[in-house]
Amino acid sequence: MKQIINEKFKGLLKQEEYCFLKENENLDSNIGYLTLGGSHAYGTNTPTSDVDIRGFYFNTPEDILSLKEEKKEEIENKETDTVIYSLKKLLSLLMNCNPNVIEMLGTREEDVILQTETSKYLRNNFELFLSKKAYATFGGYATAQ
Repeated sequence: MKQIINEKFKGLLKQEEYCFLKENENLDSNIGYLTLGGSHAYGTNTPTSDVDIRGFYFNTPEDILSLKEEKKEEIENKETDTVIYSLKKLLSLLMNCNPNVIEMLGTREEDVILQTETSKYLRNNFELFLSKKAYATFGGYATAQ
Protein backbone atom coordinates (compact mmCIF):
# COMPACT_ATOMS: atom_id res chain seq x y z
CA MET A 1 0.00 0.00 0.00
CA LYS A 2 2.15 2.82 -1.20
CA GLN A 3 0.98 6.24 -0.08
CA ILE A 4 1.69 9.29 -2.17
CA ILE A 5 1.60 12.58 -0.29
CA ASN A 6 1.03 15.81 -2.16
CA GLU A 7 4.14 17.93 -1.52
CA LYS A 8 1.95 21.00 -1.02
CA PHE A 9 0.49 19.48 2.18
CA LYS A 10 3.57 17.91 3.80
CA GLY A 11 3.98 20.89 6.13
CA LEU A 12 0.32 20.81 7.15
CA LEU A 13 0.48 17.14 8.16
CA LYS A 14 3.64 17.75 10.23
CA GLN A 15 1.90 20.33 12.43
CA GLU A 16 1.39 19.26 16.04
CA GLU A 17 -2.42 19.28 15.87
CA TYR A 18 -2.24 16.53 13.22
CA CYS A 19 -0.10 14.18 15.34
CA PHE A 20 -3.21 12.02 15.90
CA LEU A 21 -2.73 10.79 12.30
CA LYS A 22 0.47 9.03 13.40
CA GLU A 23 -0.59 8.15 16.95
CA ASN A 24 -3.97 6.52 16.27
CA GLU A 25 -3.54 2.76 15.82
CA ASN A 26 -6.12 2.70 12.99
CA LEU A 27 -4.44 5.44 11.01
CA ASP A 28 -0.71 6.02 10.42
CA SER A 29 0.31 3.65 7.61
CA ASN A 30 -3.32 2.47 7.18
CA ILE A 31 -4.53 5.79 5.75
CA GLY A 32 -5.76 5.22 2.22
CA TYR A 33 -6.91 8.71 1.28
CA LEU A 34 -6.94 12.27 2.55
CA THR A 35 -8.41 15.24 0.74
CA LEU A 36 -9.61 18.75 1.47
CA GLY A 37 -13.27 19.18 2.30
CA GLY A 38 -15.55 22.11 3.08
CA SER A 39 -14.93 25.56 1.66
CA HIS A 40 -11.48 24.64 0.30
CA ALA A 41 -12.97 21.76 -1.70
CA TYR A 42 -15.71 24.03 -3.06
CA GLY A 43 -13.35 26.90 -3.85
CA THR A 44 -15.27 29.24 -1.55
CA ASN A 45 -12.61 29.55 1.15
CA THR A 46 -11.44 32.89 2.47
CA PRO A 47 -8.15 33.71 4.25
CA THR A 48 -9.86 32.94 7.59
CA SER A 49 -11.36 29.60 6.51
CA ASP A 50 -10.37 26.52 8.48
CA VAL A 51 -8.99 23.46 6.73
CA ASP A 52 -11.39 20.50 6.66
CA ILE A 53 -9.83 17.11 5.90
CA ARG A 54 -11.76 14.01 4.89
CA GLY A 55 -10.54 10.54 4.07
CA PHE A 56 -10.53 6.84 4.78
CA TYR A 57 -8.29 4.23 6.36
CA PHE A 58 -7.95 0.54 5.52
CA ASN A 59 -9.62 -1.94 7.83
CA THR A 60 -7.67 -4.86 9.17
CA PRO A 61 -8.79 -8.35 8.08
CA GLU A 62 -10.23 -8.82 11.59
CA ASP A 63 -12.31 -5.67 11.18
CA ILE A 64 -13.70 -6.84 7.86
CA LEU A 65 -14.58 -10.28 9.16
CA SER A 66 -15.95 -8.71 12.36
CA LEU A 67 -13.76 -10.92 14.53
CA LYS A 68 -12.68 -8.02 16.66
CA GLU A 69 -14.73 -6.17 19.22
CA GLU A 70 -17.01 -3.61 17.58
CA LYS A 71 -15.33 -0.24 17.33
CA LYS A 72 -16.15 3.13 15.92
CA GLU A 73 -15.79 3.14 12.15
CA GLU A 74 -14.83 6.76 11.80
CA ILE A 75 -12.23 8.88 13.48
CA GLU A 76 -13.06 12.50 14.06
CA ASN A 77 -10.75 15.20 15.33
CA LYS A 78 -12.79 18.31 16.09
CA GLU A 79 -9.71 20.50 16.64
CA THR A 80 -8.61 20.06 13.03
CA ASP A 81 -12.08 19.38 11.57
CA THR A 82 -10.87 16.03 10.26
CA VAL A 83 -13.08 12.99 9.64
CA ILE A 84 -11.55 9.72 8.46
CA TYR A 85 -13.85 6.76 7.82
CA SER A 86 -12.93 3.10 7.77
CA LEU A 87 -13.00 1.77 4.21
CA LYS A 88 -15.78 -0.61 5.25
CA LYS A 89 -17.97 2.28 6.42
CA LEU A 90 -16.98 4.50 3.49
CA LEU A 91 -18.11 1.89 0.96
CA SER A 92 -21.42 1.47 2.76
CA LEU A 93 -21.99 5.24 2.75
CA LEU A 94 -20.93 5.50 -0.91
CA MET A 95 -23.38 2.77 -1.92
CA ASN A 96 -26.12 4.82 -0.26
CA CYS A 97 -24.93 7.97 -2.08
CA ASN A 98 -24.19 9.81 1.17
CA PRO A 99 -23.44 13.47 0.32
CA ASN A 100 -20.70 13.76 2.95
CA VAL A 101 -18.62 11.00 1.42
CA ILE A 102 -19.53 11.06 -2.27
CA GLU A 103 -18.02 14.54 -2.53
CA MET A 104 -14.66 13.17 -1.33
CA LEU A 105 -14.25 11.35 -4.63
CA GLY A 106 -14.82 14.49 -6.66
CA THR A 107 -12.30 16.89 -5.16
CA ARG A 108 -9.79 18.51 -7.47
CA GLU A 109 -6.56 16.60 -7.97
CA GLU A 110 -4.59 19.47 -6.39
CA ASP A 111 -6.72 19.15 -3.23
CA VAL A 112 -5.83 15.49 -2.68
CA ILE A 113 -3.44 15.33 0.25
CA LEU A 114 -2.62 11.61 0.27
CA GLN A 115 -3.67 8.80 -1.99
CA THR A 116 -3.05 5.13 -2.66
CA GLU A 117 -3.83 2.95 -5.67
CA THR A 118 -7.14 2.02 -4.01
CA SER A 119 -8.23 5.63 -3.53
CA LYS A 120 -7.15 6.47 -7.07
CA TYR A 121 -9.30 3.58 -8.32
CA LEU A 122 -12.30 4.81 -6.32
CA ARG A 123 -11.85 8.36 -7.63
CA ASN A 124 -11.55 7.15 -11.22
CA ASN A 125 -14.73 5.08 -10.85
CA PHE A 126 -16.89 7.42 -8.77
CA GLU A 127 -19.81 6.97 -11.15
CA LEU A 128 -20.27 3.45 -9.78
CA PHE A 129 -21.69 5.05 -6.65
CA LEU A 130 -24.08 7.45 -8.34
CA SER A 131 -27.66 6.24 -8.43
CA LYS A 132 -31.23 7.42 -8.07
CA LYS A 133 -30.58 7.42 -4.34
CA ALA A 134 -28.77 10.74 -4.89
CA TYR A 135 -32.13 12.45 -5.36
CA ALA A 136 -33.27 11.42 -1.89
CA THR A 137 -29.97 11.80 -0.06
CA PHE A 138 -28.95 15.14 -1.54
CA GLY A 139 -32.54 16.43 -1.46
CA GLY A 140 -32.88 15.41 2.18
CA TYR A 141 -29.56 17.01 3.01
CA ALA A 142 -30.56 20.28 1.29
CA THR A 143 -33.93 20.32 3.04
CA ALA A 144 -32.26 19.79 6.43
CA GLN A 145 -29.98 22.77 5.80
